[in-house]
Amino acid sequence: MTEGNQENLTKSRHDAGQEWQAFIAEAYAEPNRLGSVEDTLEKRIGQGKRRKRAFYSSLSTVAAALLLIFLVNSNSAFAHTMSRIPVIGHLIEYIQFDKSLSGAIENEYIQEVALTAWDGEKQLSLPYVLADEKNLVLFFQLPDDFELAAHEWANISLKEMRDGGTGEKIEGFAYSSSNLSPDELEKNHGFIMQRYYFSEGELPESISFDVLLELEILPQEERAVPVGEFEDHVYKPNMKEVGIFTFEVQFEEFAEPIVYAFHKTFSIHGQKITLEEMRVYPTGTEVSFTFADDNTAWVKGLNLAVEEDGNIVLKGSQGISAMNKEDYSGMSVFIESDYFEKPKKQELLIQGLRLLDKEEEFITVDLEKKTITPAIEGTELKEVIKGEGKANLVFDTKVMEEGSFGAFGFEYRDEEGKTYTLNGLGTLSPQDSWMETRITVEYPESGKIILQRTLTPLLILEEPIRIDLPQR
Repeated sequence: MTEGNQENLTKSRHDAGQEWQAFIAEAYAEPNRLGSVEDTLEKRIGQGKRRKRAFYSSLSTVAAALLLIFLVNSNSAFAHTMSRIPVIGHLIEYIQFDKSLSGAIENEYIQEVALTAWDGEKQLSLPYVLADEKNLVLFFQLPDDFELAAHEWANISLKEMRDGGTGEKIEGFAYSSSNLSPDELEKNHGFIMQRYYFSEGELPESISFDVLLELEILPQEERAVPVGEFEDHVYKPNMKEVGIFTFEVQFEEFAEPIVYAFHKTFSIHGQKITLEEMRVYPTGTEVSFTFADDNTAWVKGLNLAVEEDGNIVLKGSQGISAMNKEDYSGMSVFIESDYFEKPKKQELLIQGLRLLDKEEEFITVDLEKKTITPAIEGTELKEVIKGEGKANLVFDTKVMEEGSFGAFGFEYRDEEGKTYTLNGLGTLSPQDSWMETRITVEYPESGKIILQRTLTPLLILEEPIRIDLPQR
């Protein structure tokens, strides 16, 4: 760096620091309107066991944070000004990118790690993480000079995660990842967010992990394949590798969850479902259910919602995610909630569920006779189109919900036990309460295949089951 550039950088930091100090001074002048914040936080932190981590340091800090959130979400010019301030600018960007972070940022629970990894000349940054013992949120950022051409999307996928202490591979979690299109690259400041949920274990105190950054090259034109016509080449994403990046993170001490035990059993459509406990974390609330061994059906999904003051505030995929145990003996449901917010009266609603009769999990499809054994109520084999060594199957399924779902697993077998992978699997959104599923299979000598059913239509309850969520 040249001497002139160094002087400019120093001056920029000095000016930014003055802006921030001026902002803090302005926030100090607002204690009367925010005077209840300190008492509220103190009462909530004082209830239940807590580790020594402080969620606030003084009223002025809380006031500044709350005022900052308000101004950023209501004044884009202010946000732009603040984005020039080192470190704080990143917080502003995160607030705009995902408002669910507001509670953690206000209470200084987000951890700045400021990591950059390299693969040759390619780089990827990890400026911040948000973590508790069950959840991890990673905030990656692409370099300022990163470019995306038309029909390119940037994706980050996990290759492997390891315990930083033992080096052993970490398993037993699910994760989701956002991606970036050319239009979103600048708007989202190059951020790609990943969420991890450790339903079967806990996040170690330190981890190392490898992620793959790649570009998905989208086709210039989409071609719809009519029923009866075979797609010679099943579409596979055209991926271009940018680099593999390794990060090591040592987490700050996790906040203790607030635990509520229920052990309350409900009978829904003849199936016993037990609400075991709730654990409230900084990143949300985990609700654990178990299912009785003598149930005649697998519980494949629960349709849940959270109601507050008579209004639904969370439902479906909007703030609620679920993960079945591998043996389907239970389910963990993760609900977005604010660990730091003043508690409000809320109810968890069980509005419906998906049930798969254990004796109807595997079905035999006779391609010649166009039959399903055992017969499944609400499902029919609409069409079988034979081709050279292949068959296109079209199923219709009676549904009550608007969205479509995957009815079958990706693997199937013939009567001799040989396993195959579906060449094609797709669903069409319901029309007139019927969802269409299309699959392409190899045509077996016996003319029969065995499919495994995965999800089933949603059964909506006439009256939802209501469960009071504890106010802490």
